[in-house]
Amino acid sequence: MGNPFTGSNAGSRVQNQGNVLAKRLLLVTLVSVTVVAQESRGSDQPGVRQVTLYVSVIDKQGNPVAGLGQKDFKVLEENKPQVISSVKLEPDAAVSFGVLIDISRSMGGEGISLALEWLKSLAARLKSPDELFVNAFSDESQELVDYLAPEDYLQESLDHLGVGGQARMGLAVDLALIKLRDAHNQRRALIFFSAGKDIAGPATLDHISRFGHPIYAVGLGGAGGVGGTLDKLKNLNLRGSALRVYAEHSGGDARFVETGAEADAALGDFCSQVKNQYRVEYTSGSNQKPGKMVKVAVKVKNPALEVRHLKRYPITSS
Repeated sequence: MGNPFTGSNAGSRVQNQGNVLAKRLLLVTLVSVTVVAQESRGSDQPGVRQVTLYVSVIDKQGNPVAGLGQKDFKVLEENKPQVISSVKLEPDAAVSFGVLIDISRSMGGEGISLALEWLKSLAARLKSPDELFVNAFSDESQELVDYLAPEDYLQESLDHLGVGGQARMGLAVDLALIKLRDAHNQRRALIFFSAGKDIAGPATLDHISRFGHPIYAVGLGGAGGVGGTLDKLKNLNLRGSALRVYAEHSGGDARFVETGAEADAALGDFCSQVKNQYRVEYTSGSNQKPGKMVKVAVKVKNPALEVRHLKRYPITSS
């Protein structure tokens, strides 16, 4: 099967493949983390660090919840309570999205067409200074659209994507995380449009922990879909573990949809969640050495609310 990446920039995209492996090997050192873990200046207690987490709190309808304060939150590291110093909602934040479109065999031409429609819907929900870039992936991952304002997005530039290969989600995540280092906004996230046919790898989970950006996913569902087309994609009703695992680990969300309305609702929820997060700062008492991963859990008093956040972060200072 021919190269699934087509268009006027095909030559430069093929050239870039030689850099893929080198970029992945450098990923651990090219870290731009949302989670800040460092020694607190002026502290006379060795090993004490001030940590910042971005936390989404949502109700049963998937809507962000406002009005919570420091007394409503509880933070645990390795199941041990930590001292919270500050909680602040940061509403309507500007976001830089990295969009990953699955063009593997499991998607098929109609699946890719749906993904492009979802991308158009996402762009319509954003406005400057929001921005997005677009990568396509199968066996390889390639940049299709560099950072641009959502109102400048033109679907026509992506109308001739080919199909082929397997969905290598781990590589797609790794390269997109590197690309997010160039974002102009502090709030950053990845969003997948995929059939979900891949298995989450531990190395990629570590990379997600080091960068700290949430991952969201719209997965192809089963029967009865956008304009009647998803009934032709029943073979894509794949509850692939990678999408859900990456989303859960990163503090994002994954939805498998069967109608256009469900896809649009999912995108609306994702945008609202990432744009309206709480900044939770606390003092960590963990005595783990630099480079080690620390498990963290954030809870709220109201059991009816769902809390989403990064599940592990790396110790970055001694």
